[in-house]
Amino acid sequence: MRRELRAPFRLHPLGFYACTLLASGEHKIRLHFWPIDGEASQSPDCQIHDHLFAFKSWVLSGAVENIEYTTSLDGQEFSVYRTEYSGYASTLTRTSAVRKLSVQSRRTYSAGSSYEVEAGTLHKTVRIGTQPAFTVLATSDVSVTSPIVLGPIDGPDRYTYQRELIDDTLVEAMLSRTRAFL
Repeated sequence: MRRELRAPFRLHPLGFYACTLLASGEHKIRLHFWPIDGEASQSPDCQIHDHLFAFKSWVLSGAVENIEYTTSLDGQEFSVYRTEYSGYASTLTRTSAVRKLSVQSRRTYSAGSSYEVEAGTLHKTVRIGTQPAFTVLATSDVSVTSPIVLGPIDGPDRYTYQRELIDDTLVEAMLSRTRAFL
């Protein structure tokens, strides 16, 4: 289906490969491939973030853990970064704001399960276990406010990430490796 739609995968700064299968107004259907640790992560220090969209995610194979955070006086301190997009690049710019966060919930989802995250919820999702994971997301834009990302309190003023196009040979190799786990 992805090939027929001519929908390419791109490296996402949060460590997965992303492909937008369908887009209509504020709604999108996205396919995410979560490789085995170390294969795709661009920003290990900047994983906690929010979205301008609400989403529902279905885990097709493998497993992911979704961790949601809440503001807490005794939580870990983070710098707040504002996200800006230009084409297939995203830039995180540190603001003067600081947030203290604690884990609010931590849940694991395996193949056949689903979960939802509301727009504006601070969270991070990571692949867990010994196999890669595939997830499908249905997103609905509900805000025009730029997303925020939380980073190290002593982090740089700016991070820039290129959402690089993934060659189809690499996509075929990802699919082959995943078939071994099905």
